[in-house]
Amino acid sequence: MNIPYADRTAKWLVGDQLACVLHLGDNPLAFQLADQGHEVVVASDELSNVRHPEVSYVKMTGSRLPFVANAFDVVIAPDVQRPPSALAEFARVLRHGGLLSTISQSYDDSIPWLRKLRELIGDLGPAPTPVDTLGASGLFDEPERTDFGSWEQLDLTGLMKFAKSTMGPSAGEETLDRVRELFLSYGAQTGHLRLRHETHCLRARVDKDGFPDEAEPPDTMLLDFR
Repeated sequence: MNIPYADRTAKWLVGDQLACVLHLGDNPLAFQLADQGHEVVVASDELSNVRHPEVSYVKMTGSRLPFVANAFDVVIAPDVQRPPSALAEFARVLRHGGLLSTISQSYDDSIPWLRKLRELIGDLGPAPTPVDTLGASGLFDEPERTDFGSWEQLDLTGLMKFAKSTMGPSAGEETLDRVRELFLSYGAQTGHLRLRHETHCLRARVDKDGFPDEAEPPDTMLLDFR
């Protein structure tokens, strides 16, 4: 059976069993997991409405996660190269053998229209290599990594959104006008441009041997915007 790319990615991040998942930040991956049957809690300091009826929303303040210890099977964070105190918080709320996971994306710059786009909007360049705080923390096993490739079709609205999210600091409004012209040059016949994603996934199992006893967690604010 050909499993859709998004489903394969989500399944790899959480493992083979239904899980209780803490997702830091509100994005479509949390909705994907909820649709697969996982129990999903979104925690963020910027929440204004419910975006999925099967997801629980918790307002965060400060660096401490407002949950008791051993509450989740999986924590999904936008970045796992965090200060030791943040990694200790992830480990605290994970159950024994639970997973800390993250996901990032890059794009295939060999595509002609994408190379032209890079010339127009500027290139932010590669991000600096982060310090391996995850491996140095002693709280997690050796991480596993995998990559998934997929194609996305961008209409003009999608291209403009993509350009704004990736443009360099020197690009201005006139640059966006040139992006619209690029779409007419490369996508006028089909009405879309094809963009290849490379999705990079990482997961590491928590090692709670010798982990300190649980202190009283901060108050939890469960939000219901309905």
